Amino acid sequence: MAEKTVPAVEAEPSTDADSKRFSDIELRLLDANAKAKENLNREADQRHNLRRLSVGVGVALMIGMGVMLWHVSHSIFTTSYFEKPSMYIVAALVAPILSMTTVSIALLVAAFRGFKDSDGKNSAAMTAEAARGAGIIN
Repeated sequence: MAEKTVPAVEAEPSTDADSKRFSDIELRLLDANAKAKENLNREADQRHNLRRLSVGVGVALMIGMGVMLWHVSHSIFTTSYFEKPSMYIVAALVAPILSMTTVSIALLVAAFRGFKDSDGKNSAAMTAEAARGAGIIN
């Protein structure tokens, strides 16, 4: 058997290859961390932009339905009022109010909380409660 020689304590082994390897690993780790932070920032920006868009769509929908409600009520009450059936008048006035309420609730819930399975029942109940509060239904 050949005897192995033990290097002297004062002699330092060559670490150029090891230090280069470790610096490459650290560089890749820093790049990965930077990309992960950038992805988190992009996700937050996207969520913020989608919320802003949904609020804008909700406001535009409420304004549009308000204009439709004004137009329908103006056309109903400026023409001969007694010639139209009462169900037509009620439906023409209630439909825009219910659609404004329902779609606005759905858009805002989706934007700020996200939908869950029970939201279909809850939104119907909230719409009915809003209609009762407005005095549209009893």
